[in-house]
Amino acid sequence: MLERWDPRPQVERLLDQIDLAASEAMRRGRTFARAITFHPAIDLYETPEALVIKAAIPGATLEDLDITIAGKTLTLRGSCGYTLADEEAREATWHTAEIVSGEFTEILTLPEAVDPEQVQVTYGQGILTLTMAKTKETRAQRIPVRSAATEGS
Repeated sequence: MLERWDPRPQVERLLDQIDLAASEAMRRGRTFARAITFHPAIDLYETPEALVIKAAIPGATLEDLDITIAGKTLTLRGSCGYTLADEEAREATWHTAEIVSGEFTEILTLPEAVDPEQVQVTYGQGILTLTMAKTKETRAQRIPVRSAATEGS
């Protein structure tokens, strides 16, 4: 008597094993990547008058940050995180260490030119906010549309 082979159970087991292996690799990979380098999470959005950047930089102080604008290129440098006092570090038994401390550099290409003289910078609760006024040439302007019939009158 012939029995029909159904590969579905073996395929499902294989896919479960791949999912488990991939999730473990991703978990370890994220922890490893965080230990090597820090890249702040950055939001960039536009209003009619300005470009706004928000960057999550926990543990930074204003003295830690350096912002440069050259043309449409914005460079953000700084340091983040924290360090333990020597005595506390010697006595500490680590169970999890995911907060990165160190220096970073981010280079962003802005979608439009901004006026470097018209940049407002604030930093609070770990969020750096840059509000950069667009140059007059790049600001959207509303152009009135007139009827051709009213033009000749």
